[in-house]
Amino acid sequence: MNNKNFLETYFGVFAEPRTYLNFLYLIMSFPLGLAYFIFLVVGFSAGISTVIIWVGFLILALIFPAVWLLIRFERAQTIFLLGFDLPPMSTPVQPDASLWSRIKAFLINPVTWKGILFLLIKFPFGVFAFTMVTTGLAVGLGFILTPFIYPFATVNLGSYVVDNLSEALGVAIVGVMIIPGIVHIFNYFAQLAGRFSRYMLADEKYVTTGTHPSAMPTEIE
Repeated sequence: MNNKNFLETYFGVFAEPRTYLNFLYLIMSFPLGLAYFIFLVVGFSAGISTVIIWVGFLILALIFPAVWLLIRFERAQTIFLLGFDLPPMSTPVQPDASLWSRIKAFLINPVTWKGILFLLIKFPFGVFAFTMVTTGLAVGLGFILTPFIYPFATVNLGSYVVDNLSEALGVAIVGVMIIPGIVHIFNYFAQLAGRFSRYMLADEKYVTTGTHPSAMPTEIE
């Protein structure tokens, strides 16, 4: 890759629509992960602890369909925000299958349990993503805005203190140079999240065989 192509790729990250979709995914991960964690911990705690008086069965009967909807929502985010094609969640059930057959298929489907684990992992991932994004942007933008900040506040870069305009402009140039790199890091972690979603939220036999979604049977809603 020559210097021109490198610079186009490096600074062109801001012209890519996927950059902003990745950013949205990362920012949304924290509130969604927190909501999932509270819902699952409270829901399963209440359901399992009250099974002995039968109320727990009703609670669990409501939680599992909700979990399936949340998994579908996460799949939609992976598809539309991160740009990944996801295989189906399960092998289609026959239209005339009994209710018990459908329940059994749901419970033995690995995606059900991997999906629950994914929803729980979303919370620590969301905390990490939120910290990474806010810290990265704060550092980059802080550098860029140094010429406007240093007259009113001390800008201390470790053992180096910015105390004149030329130094502040130098720091700002560094900020302009590093902020695209920071955004590339955001994109990289978003794409890692997409690959993880593909593994956790799709039927493993389709993932491992690499079958394209267009060649797969349609899921039963």
